[in-house]
Amino acid sequence: MTKKLTIAIATSALLFVGCASTSGYNTMEQSSYLMDAQGMALYTFDKDTKDKSNCYNGCETKWPVFSGDANSLKLPAHVSKEDFGMIKRDNGMMQTTYKSQPLYYFFKDTKADEANGDGKKGVWHLVKPSM
Repeated sequence: MTKKLTIAIATSALLFVGCASTSGYNTMEQSSYLMDAQGMALYTFDKDTKDKSNCYNGCETKWPVFSGDANSLKLPAHVSKEDFGMIKRDNGMMQTTYKSQPLYYFFKDTKADEANGDGKKGVWHLVKPSM
């Protein structure tokens, strides 16, 4: 009986992992914050204003600009592609916005699912879409 229970639990776990991996989302991303297609976290900067980046003069070295379109993101079902846009930065580079807020990476996030920039200096935040 114990062997059958162990096999049933293992099979259920494999089915769960399989479903999660084929959905295009991981559970952290679905319930917590936006990521690009490679699983890299996206951030906003409190000093930005609507459709205007204020991250210049070396800031973008630590906070690289995200310039992909909504199709290059892992989007939870409740997030609409219409909430994304593009702006032209002062230096001519294009940058993606979410609800008019420019999006960035953090240079210390070096692999998928890292979110080391959240709360930095009290002005950098993960993009956490509400349900």
